[in-house]
Amino acid sequence: MYLDRIRDTTARYAERNLERLDALAEQGLDVFVAKDYGDCRRALARVEQLLRRDPEQARDENIRLSGMMRGLNGRARENRRAAQAAEREAAAAAAEAEREAARERLAGERDARIARNAQELAAQDNLLDMLRKARASLPSAIERDLCQQDLMALRREIESAPIELAVYERRRSELARRLDAVMAGAREKAETLKLAKQREDDRREKEALLEDALAVYAQLGDDLAQAAISGLRPTLTDEGLTLQDLDERLSEIRQAADERALQEAARRHVVSGLLRELRNAGFVVSDPKLEAGEAAAVVIKAQRPSGAQAAFRVDLDGMTYKFDHYQGQACLDDADKVLPRLQDIYGIELEEEKVSWRNPDMIGKSAKQLPEGSEERRK
Repeated sequence: MYLDRIRDTTARYAERNLERLDALAEQGLDVFVAKDYGDCRRALARVEQLLRRDPEQARDENIRLSGMMRGLNGRARENRRAAQAAEREAAAAAAEAEREAARERLAGERDARIARNAQELAAQDNLLDMLRKARASLPSAIERDLCQQDLMALRREIESAPIELAVYERRRSELARRLDAVMAGAREKAETLKLAKQREDDRREKEALLEDALAVYAQLGDDLAQAAISGLRPTLTDEGLTLQDLDERLSEIRQAADERALQEAARRHVVSGLLRELRNAGFVVSDPKLEAGEAAAVVIKAQRPSGAQAAFRVDLDGMTYKFDHYQGQACLDDADKVLPRLQDIYGIELEEEKVSWRNPDMIGKSAKQLPEGSEERRK
């Protein structure tokens, strides 16, 4: 009876301890006191075994089990709170670590981007420096001005977008080729403008030379010289005509004009002498007339009351004369009165004398047609 009562009482307490352990497991708290929970489960198993053969020892083991389970639930809950707190802290630490890693990654990306931008800006500045050096290499301001538009277009192209470092060397080589083309074009244009300016300056200098010469001969009234000089105007654009060539042609024109001037002075001298001697010889002299044209001979006509006539034609390089409407050889008498005086007084020498006669002697005074004689001499 005694042992049975101990067995029943111990069994009821053991059943209560089992319910508490099962409840702890159902709440998921067993994992937070795993060692103690395992010890309790093993102790409960021993109590159940001892109940069949030794109720008293089972009672003692169950009392020890109850002591082991005392505060187990509270420790489990406390451990769970601690675990949850640790989990939260770990999660927070992991999140912070992740955020820190993200910050470091972003910082690294930012630093890499800054470094890449700095390299791209340096590459861009290197290309722009190529433009500056290329422009500075041109020796003249006109060449620099001529290439300015092309250089500005290249500058806008370089500054329009960042320079990709992967293609920097290719861009640099391409820019060098394009700059060579721009510089060559500027030099060629400058040379063309220089030659054009030289030609224009040369033409203006030639034009000024002609204008000066025209002004001189316009003042002198030399139409032939003016016409000759004006005839040179179409040749001013001829690149083969140098200033020396033009000056030589103007010298020829000046020489011809000087010769004409001397010849004209000589002719005036002759005309003046003829007029005087014809009047002294008794001729009625008409006013001298200047023929038109390049020959521009001065014609002098004189007549005696008897009807005898004398005509002189004084060219720049000689003189011809004619005595007609004379009776017999009377024309020779008048010629001898006039011509030797020109030689004696005025120093006019007559050469290449040519005499032609028509009806040299008049047979009868009743003839209707007077004999006509003429004589030509050149001075």
